[in-house]
Amino acid sequence: MKAIGSKKAQNTSFYYMLLALIPAFIVLFFSCSPLSAILPLIITAACIRIMWYILVEIPKRDFSCTLKRAISGDYHARFWCSVRNKTFYALAVSFNQFMDCVENQTEELMKNRQLMTTLYENERIYRSALELTCERIFEADLTHNRVIYGQEKYAQTFPFLNTEMFDEFITALADNAVYEDDAQDFKDAFSRGNLMKCLRETDATEVELEYRQKTAGKKNIWVSATVILLSDSQKGNLKVIGYVKNIDERKRHDLEIFKESQKDGLTGIYNKKVTQSLIDDFLAGKGKGGRHAVIMVDIDNFKHINDTYGHIQGDIALMKVSQQLQNLFRSTDIVGRIGGDEFLVLLKDYASPETLISKLQKMGEMFGKIHLEDDNYKISGSIGVALYPDDGSNYSELYKKSDISLYYSKKHGKNQFFVYGGRFWDKYPQKNNVPATTGE
Repeated sequence: MKAIGSKKAQNTSFYYMLLALIPAFIVLFFSCSPLSAILPLIITAACIRIMWYILVEIPKRDFSCTLKRAISGDYHARFWCSVRNKTFYALAVSFNQFMDCVENQTEELMKNRQLMTTLYENERIYRSALELTCERIFEADLTHNRVIYGQEKYAQTFPFLNTEMFDEFITALADNAVYEDDAQDFKDAFSRGNLMKCLRETDATEVELEYRQKTAGKKNIWVSATVILLSDSQKGNLKVIGYVKNIDERKRHDLEIFKESQKDGLTGIYNKKVTQSLIDDFLAGKGKGGRHAVIMVDIDNFKHINDTYGHIQGDIALMKVSQQLQNLFRSTDIVGRIGGDEFLVLLKDYASPETLISKLQKMGEMFGKIHLEDDNYKISGSIGVALYPDDGSNYSELYKKSDISLYYSKKHGKNQFFVYGGRFWDKYPQKNNVPATTGE
């Protein structure tokens, strides 16, 4: 705290000197007067009045002026008490300590205000920059569950958005503007609870999701939505800013590249690794508990084709078989080349044994539609089948059983199909009339 009592020392010394001279003047004035008898009383009263003025009135006046300065906003105002009055001295010490605190806190508040002004300005600049590069943006106070900016622009694109409650805002978007297969992922990523958990309890500063958005033309477009932690005040209010970008062209290009990487280079259908992965994922997920068939196909005498007609004709045979398989099966089924002249198909959710057998018979017939350079050469194929869940619950088990069935098909004359364990043989015998009593 600043020193007290130095500024008015000269004035105080003057008052004390005046006080010392007054009795002399009074004695000189009254020495020849009839009032000389009451001279001591007059002197005492005068001294008391002067002392009161010096010790009380002057400090009181000075304190009043200082207090008015402080009230008017002068936080540098200080009370300096130079007289020997313990009460006013203590008052000066306390008042000046109080004003020191007020000044310090005022400076801190001013700094905070400047900081908040800068923050708001930065937010405004950031928002403006996002609006130039993004489809839409919004700001939300997660603590109070409010969308505080951007709701009107969102409502122009999505008229069903008539709420400022953040959780209702996200739910309405997921239910009406997001492609059905992506809607749950959207809710999980941008729910108020998940955002508060991610941004408060982890080191994450943003949450991002790529999803398909519905459009008026019934064409889904790929967009990227990002929610960023904007501020987290000392009160605990969590504020975020979110923006959406159109990534349709880039995403479709990436998906095309990814799709190409999954394909067999010659035939254009899935390669072995992807075929296995897709089948395992399906059987462990959406296909669990269903009724499916793994069908292995092998071109009969393929080595003879290569040796007799050349590898170019062999490649043509592979491409034509793969094309026929894609035409025969649904786009939701899985068709892949697993090596050499072997193909593997997962027929999903076949309705009945009759449906399955009909499909297998058509597979045999499809080879007759394939012609090579020599029209007299007839291509044929052998087929082995394993059923889910009877013969296995995953790719590895079903692959093994279908391979065993394929072996029996080739061993007993080729150009036919066998279902593992000889199923359906009594109703649908093959040309050589040999049941496939296969086993481990």
